[in-house]
Amino acid sequence: MPDWPNRILFVKLGSFSHTNERVLEQLAARFPNCEIVTFDVKDYVKRRFGLAALNFVVEVMTYGPSVLSTASARHAFFFLTPLMFRHLSAVIVNRFGPEADSFRCVLQTQGLFNAALPGRPFVIYTDHTIASHREYRHSDPRLFRSKTLLGLERALYLRADRILTTATHVERTLVNSYGCDPGRVATILIGANVDATASADDLARYAAGRILFVGIEWERKGGPTLLAAFDTVATRFPAATLTIAGCSPQMSHPRARATGLLPRANVAALLADASIFCLPSLIEPSAVASVEAMAFKLPVVATTVGGFPGMVSDGETGLLVPPDDAIALAGALGDLLADPQRTRAMGQAGYRRGHDLFTWDAVGARLHDQLELMPQ
Repeated sequence: MPDWPNRILFVKLGSFSHTNERVLEQLAARFPNCEIVTFDVKDYVKRRFGLAALNFVVEVMTYGPSVLSTASARHAFFFLTPLMFRHLSAVIVNRFGPEADSFRCVLQTQGLFNAALPGRPFVIYTDHTIASHREYRHSDPRLFRSKTLLGLERALYLRADRILTTATHVERTLVNSYGCDPGRVATILIGANVDATASADDLARYAAGRILFVGIEWERKGGPTLLAAFDTVATRFPAATLTIAGCSPQMSHPRARATGLLPRANVAALLADASIFCLPSLIEPSAVASVEAMAFKLPVVATTVGGFPGMVSDGETGLLVPPDDAIALAGALGDLLADPQRTRAMGQAGYRRGHDLFTWDAVGARLHDQLELMPQ
């Protein structure tokens, strides 16, 4: 085996919906002889009040005062300024550049900064690009206002030695919209970030009619469409119920309830008890929630956007409908509620598919193989 450097630099921004923790676990397991050096740019920014204040002003100037309307918008656009992209990139190079030769490679998740070090293989693992939003009918036009940021993002992807994606639609965008060499882009998928427990697959579970939605961003995840569809479904199926986990929207249907934000263990318990998982998102980068649902033997009713078509096998492990279409969504839910045998078969098929493709062990093996391809 070549005498390669025995360190890997892993650069991330926060949790990334618990994905970064799983990536780090896989790096440690797959490269036991390497020291994994982690740098969290979110932690760095938290300690720089002056930078945060200045960037907040730039954020409003770049995208307009409307980004102040919700906490999720403020957070999303905060890391989408040229100032933040350039500053974080410079910090990484200044901090780790002098010891670049000690790193086997650099791996960063997402495309919000450039962690490339001189002379070192540079790999990105991401679930989305800004250009991916052009595929959505409901995309936010503010995302395309900063031509400078778009240029920085394009240069980042063209610089990378390897770009690994969570879904095929992101791979397609990198090639078609950014001009990346197809040989440098590969989809390695994503694993479930909720620990699966043993789930029953008896017919009674699927005949119970318990529909589950899990999501924090109610509007983006298609929540209003789901409520409209459930009004129709509930009339036809008097035993059907709807549980909304992760948020607390206003609703009045007597057979619908919202739990608000929950610990992951509580979400796992809901998944283990549900009959059908439904997430009719308007925008959905990696569709990891569908992967988690399949780990609990649930059929998935979702939309034809983003990562869903690559995760959910339409007609086999679930049903896909157009986004923002309450009639189609009600029809898909009704089809499953009316046929518990089919619902169970889809849940079982999804479990088998997820076990083959969407566990973190499977993703970690693919990540390892890709990093092994990097020249030293």
